[in-house]
Amino acid sequence: MSENPMVALTIDTEVHPPKILLIRGWAELDFVEHIPAEYLRAPSTYEMTPEQRTGWEAEVR
Repeated sequence: MSENPMVALTIDTEVHPPKILLIRGWAELDFVEHIPAEYLRAPSTYEMTPEQRTGWEAEVR
């Protein structure tokens, strides 16, 4: 990405009719020292047991 920051992202569903979101533009890498809280909250809608959640967070950290 440092050589070519142009990106394209497609988000789709696995059901019919398709619902597609296309995003094109440029991206920038942002290195951080910690794991952003937003990243840890992102999978909160996934169905995980408390044990699975603890395991997932441990792997991320």
